[in-house]
Amino acid sequence: MWFDFEPVELDFLEHAPRRWVAEAHVGAPRQAVWDAFLDAQGWARWFPGVSEASYPGGEPPYGVGTRRAATIRGQHWEETVLACEPGVRWAYRIDRATVPLAHAQVECTEFADEGGDTRLRWTLAARPRLLLHGAGVFMPRTLASLLERAARNLEREHALATHARIRTPYEPSP
Repeated sequence: MWFDFEPVELDFLEHAPRRWVAEAHVGAPRQAVWDAFLDAQGWARWFPGVSEASYPGGEPPYGVGTRRAATIRGQHWEETVLACEPGVRWAYRIDRATVPLAHAQVECTEFADEGGDTRLRWTLAARPRLLLHGAGVFMPRTLASLLERAARNLEREHALATHARIRTPYEPSP
């Protein structure tokens, strides 16, 4: 069974009844982190609980208005991208889901340089249904934990990708 969410816009981040924010440091350059966010299929490798994500019927480049589908812990989500500012901000709203968490929901991730690494700021804004009201007290810790785990996984992904590109030619001894 699907639950429809209200079709709110980006300004919902400012006036939503509930807002939760988490921040994390990623030991990888901002461009690499940004690229990982835009690669829907890659989310299953680095974001906890995501088993599948895609842009159904969409063609690159993926930007504002693009539809995204995801399966997270067995629940299905359909989303619309509301902001896609390369390396700066990526936001989407939930259009419908198989779990009744909210009447309306927007999520936004902001990217900033931190030395040669990246600082992520994730905001989840919602008009909660009863289920999310009950879980609301746990949301700050839950979001922080999810984002920290995602950050560590992104670092691992970046290290693996960097290692795969570095090739030291074998030179036999004279």
